[in-house]
Amino acid sequence: MKNASIALALAMTVTAGTASAQTIEMIVPFSAGGGTDTVARVFEPGFSEALGQTVVIRNVDGASGTIGAAAAADATADGSTVGYLPIGPLAIQPSLRDTSYSPDDFAYICQTTSTPVFLLQKKGGDASSVEDWIEKGTDGRVVYGSSGPGTIPHLAMAAFASEAGLNAVHLPFKGTGPAMNAMAGGEIDLFVDTATVLENNDVTALAVFAPERVEAYPDIPTMAEAGYELDFSVWQGLVAPKGVDEDTLASYSEACEKAIATDRFKKLADDTNTGVMYRGPEDFAAFVKKNSEQNRAILKEAGLIE
Repeated sequence: MKNASIALALAMTVTAGTASAQTIEMIVPFSAGGGTDTVARVFEPGFSEALGQTVVIRNVDGASGTIGAAAAADATADGSTVGYLPIGPLAIQPSLRDTSYSPDDFAYICQTTSTPVFLLQKKGGDASSVEDWIEKGTDGRVVYGSSGPGTIPHLAMAAFASEAGLNAVHLPFKGTGPAMNAMAGGEIDLFVDTATVLENNDVTALAVFAPERVEAYPDIPTMAEAGYELDFSVWQGLVAPKGVDEDTLASYSEACEKAIATDRFKKLADDTNTGVMYRGPEDFAAFVKKNSEQNRAILKEAGLIE
């Protein structure tokens, strides 16, 4: 009997050890090599090391990230699957299309990045401030571009146009590249995007959609300084299927905080002008809820949803 008890105890120990060392699948809802995938692959080694577990990335792309997000939401809630999701499939697309999930279908682990966006115009243009464009947009007409309906460039400009009372026309493009070509050719007046677009194109930033000036660009004023409390950013974070236990969420969140503090992740952030931002489970969940509601209101105002 004693030997049987010892054997049972050993078996339970081995089983527990196997469970704690399970391989974790991290779903990225876009193809390999894209922006979200690039950040996820730099985040993953630090996250894996902090947990002491193997993490494997699986790219599940399609339908603006919603196929991958749905796969993350529908996975078994045992901690073996997480999703590395950006703002689009998590806080915009569920309002734009009939997705099989909503933001309420996730357990929130952590936010990892938050990159503010800038109001951009063609370099050498005859306007020098936000106020100049407000004057142009009230006396005449302003044409602004976006990388597609419902994207952050679209939502940020739509919100600005609404608050400032601009006579603004939205011209969507299939990506940032074509929009930049249109701006160079004078087809559009304004565009909104991150510092990466600012650095890699012949454009000038007039303001940043953030509560405070960006440290790397101290001379660029905020939209608030022009009188508009507009805060828009491109962000990413880690989620799990709803129902994952609190201890697992806590350990994953702690590992997440350590991962974004690594030199490897900080270097990527510096090289790509990506803002590092950590929010724990409760704060991240509240942020996504508020952001989703804000985006839905803008989409409704823009006439994209009822």
